[in-house]
Amino acid sequence: MSAQRGPSLDVTTVGRAVVDLYPAEDGRAPKDVESYRQYLGGSPTNVAVAAARAGLRSAVVTRTGDDLFHEFAVDQLTTFGVDTRWVRAVPGRRTTLAVCDLHEPHEPALTFFRDAQPPEESLDAAELCEAASASRALWITASGFTSEQSAAAHVAAIAEADQVFLDLDYRQDFWSAESDLRDRLRPVLDRVDVVIGNVREVEIALGQTGTPADLARALVKRGPRLAVVKEGSKGASAATRDSLIEQPSFEVQTINGLGAGDAFGGQLVCGILTDLPLEDTMRHAVAAGAIVASRRGCSVAMPTMTEVATFLESRT
Repeated sequence: MSAQRGPSLDVTTVGRAVVDLYPAEDGRAPKDVESYRQYLGGSPTNVAVAAARAGLRSAVVTRTGDDLFHEFAVDQLTTFGVDTRWVRAVPGRRTTLAVCDLHEPHEPALTFFRDAQPPEESLDAAELCEAASASRALWITASGFTSEQSAAAHVAAIAEADQVFLDLDYRQDFWSAESDLRDRLRPVLDRVDVVIGNVREVEIALGQTGTPADLARALVKRGPRLAVVKEGSKGASAATRDSLIEQPSFEVQTINGLGAGDAFGGQLVCGILTDLPLEDTMRHAVAAGAIVASRRGCSVAMPTMTEVATFLESRT
């Protein structure tokens, strides 16, 4: 009898892949920008890259438009070591573009140029279930619940996954109202293992306000075994049913705060899948976020484990 094989991947992320256009010059208002640089982006795609850079076997389930950006996305993912078996182009759709305003690097703004039915809404349940079964962990985002078809596919995948990370990933442009996100996620929170979001995202998901610690505890009461509330330049809080960890931030010169949360996510998955103590996992995750905030891009800025270790050594 042959030995039973385990999952071929450590983590698979699900959701949008976009092309980020970032100003090539620092500190300029959009009206003064002379040129932009092109990067692979999209929060779940960035998390897949962050996980790969941390040494995990990662993949992404996504769609692009059937346009000149599809090959760019596949090429970039391959370069970063991310499995592309579930990356496909959708005929008649255009790849989403995200134009970044870095005039205020601590509070960068994104403007999305996105089809009414973006490519990632074409994901189907069978493919998501296949990806879930092939992975030790599945990373999904709240943005995957914006349409009924996509939401149903995600729910089916959750049932097949060993471990589910839900990133609240609220984008105002994607929802008619904040209450829509809350309604879609209410029946999902007790089916996932880990929930991650910034303070505002968690407030929207719960329909209540509070301190980061209070919000993390409130999330855990909804079902997940771990809730993480990101606080930007202040750090992050993590709650389980019997503990609370508050990890302060590390001071850096911020160039672009956009990818920090995705770097945080990649390290969070890595720490949990490698059985690192939660205190160390949070320290690594916040450090990775700080490193990316000090760099220009998102996907290209994700640090390796060696870079995280070196950064932490410099802060002791």
